[in-house]
Amino acid sequence: MNRRSFVQKAGMATVGLAATGNTLHLRAGDSPAPPTPPTTKNWIWTGVQDRATPDEQRRRFERFRTAGIDAVLFSGVDAQVFALAKEQGLETHAWTWTLCRGDRDLLEQHPDWYVVNRLGESAATKPPYVGYYHFLCPSHEEVSDHLADLFGRLADTPHLDGVHLDYVRYPDVILPVALWKKYNLVQNEELPQFDFCYCDVCRAAFKQQTGVDPREQSDPPADAAWRQYRYDTVTRLVQRLAEVAHGKGKQITAAVFPTPSIARRLVRQDWTRWNLDAVLPMTYHRFYNEEVDWIEGAVREGVTALPADRPLYAGLFLPDLKTEEDFDQAVRCALTGGAKGVSLFGGLRDIKPARQSAGI
Repeated sequence: MNRRSFVQKAGMATVGLAATGNTLHLRAGDSPAPPTPPTTKNWIWTGVQDRATPDEQRRRFERFRTAGIDAVLFSGVDAQVFALAKEQGLETHAWTWTLCRGDRDLLEQHPDWYVVNRLGESAATKPPYVGYYHFLCPSHEEVSDHLADLFGRLADTPHLDGVHLDYVRYPDVILPVALWKKYNLVQNEELPQFDFCYCDVCRAAFKQQTGVDPREQSDPPADAAWRQYRYDTVTRLVQRLAEVAHGKGKQITAAVFPTPSIARRLVRQDWTRWNLDAVLPMTYHRFYNEEVDWIEGAVREGVTALPADRPLYAGLFLPDLKTEEDFDQAVRCALTGGAKGVSLFGGLRDIKPARQSAGI
């Protein structure tokens, strides 16, 4: 596949994008597309690429702008790179892991800060699924303090417009269905080794609220109050980080699971309640064994559940959009569902025909 394009359908305009090799350019249509509405914005998740020269960075950012990208979510922090991006009219956001943190000093000095599963196993020493799945527990005040300080210092980075939260959730109690085979699992129920958090702080706090120790229940997954407790712990953390970012005059956004119902069920994310400037749900249809048209309904569910002034930008996983037609359809579905734009993951270069997996 050599080209990708944003499309204009049903009066909803977005910008043209095409990729041929490493060159990005607007695709000419039968007639000029009208200007992009000011409420429409397109994003990309990418690395800082701090080894590139300033001229190489400028050329990269020029290609982003030509391709119709408005905002860049950078994995990594480099004020000089951010300044070069802003020279090209791009917004700069620091894409940062939040609760999934395997920092050596944290693991060594604060193993008690990590989530614990229903079997009593800590993610500090026995992470589920993959070796980097060391998740902090949002119930710990020390964790909240640590992250508030970290994100506060991050927000002070020069030439930065916003902070972008990723992994702001619990470990997957149930994986997206397309990943079950990869891990030789069938997760038709909440299995105890993947059900977090049963640490002493969570158990004590929930018992104080309800008089019940969740670990002592015969069927903890069936307890709606216990699920709600965990939704609330993540929400409180996000609200605090939002206060920190906004206090520094910075935007705050988050990458979240694709729909409110999937997010609550799989990773305890209740993201429609978060005080964010925008949400970027990862509407990666193949992770759920769905076709491209699934994106429209997924986006609509989120838009309907969010406050009217909270924009949603649909995350698209480029390796699973194998043809130009797939990409066009994905963008069209996102906009028809009510998205204010899209965010691209997987790079803007040619995508191999064979499906690629991003893992989890």
